[in-house]
Amino acid sequence: MSKLVRVLAIAVGSVLGAFVIAVLVLSVVGGRKIEHRFDVPVEALALPTDSASLAEGERLATVLGCDHCHGANLAGTLLIDAPVFAVLPASNLTAGDGGVGEDYTAGDFEHAIRHGVARDGRPLMIMPSQDYSRLTDEDVGRVIAYAMRVPPVDNPLGPRQIGLVGKIITAFAAEGLFPAYAIDQSAPHAASITPSVTAEYGEYLARPCAGCHGADFAGGRVPGGMGDAPPAGNLTPDAGSGLGSWNENDFVRAMREGVRPDGSALDPAMPWQAFARFTDDELSAIWLFLRALPPAGGSR
Repeated sequence: MSKLVRVLAIAVGSVLGAFVIAVLVLSVVGGRKIEHRFDVPVEALALPTDSASLAEGERLATVLGCDHCHGANLAGTLLIDAPVFAVLPASNLTAGDGGVGEDYTAGDFEHAIRHGVARDGRPLMIMPSQDYSRLTDEDVGRVIAYAMRVPPVDNPLGPRQIGLVGKIITAFAAEGLFPAYAIDQSAPHAASITPSVTAEYGEYLARPCAGCHGADFAGGRVPGGMGDAPPAGNLTPDAGSGLGSWNENDFVRAMREGVRPDGSALDPAMPWQAFARFTDDELSAIWLFLRALPPAGGSR
């Protein structure tokens, strides 16, 4: 009996030892990816100074969800506070105490927005740059010009801290937590785009929606969402689970009032208040794009 116990103890010890070694290796691999420096070229951007462009930059920042993470005054918030995974502040973008606005150049902001890369080249965590990577120079210039002029707010949040679980996940799927790994960093950017009530323009406007609703817009589990997070809705014209029974007026009402055709409210996780700032023509263009998608089963 004692011999069997010794054999089992050795076996368990070997398994635990192998497990510990695997955890340490994955932690090191993940840590290296977290600390990797991306070499992203600086793009020359013409920042507008006129009031109309700055107002448009503020509207775009709202529509794109900048204030959803960084706060209405862009002074930052504590996005994640789970030390075993990560302690992650959404940066204070102003020039106040603890903010990046004092030091960030237009190029630094562009790297963060379209490339998911911090000033020192490290990848930003859960910054949805994959949704913004194809913004035109004109639009990203407007957003940056607005961000660089917001009033300073003192709000030091401290540095990010990636825990053991965060490092292990990064080792397996860095692009899931650090979008810089999923972006073609050398892809060219269009200078501008002409607004029009077309599916093509609607596709440009709807790109940020893919961050929650998926590349095929069929909805489902939101990337990075916790286990109890509601699934994103199916935006394709699927008759069963999508928007197949909706018309344009239904869609516009949902975006303006947060209400479905049956009168029920959209889930609070759906930031319709931000999308309400789309113009009528923009919503029509987005609707045309969604109606042109292939129907796909998903979660509504």
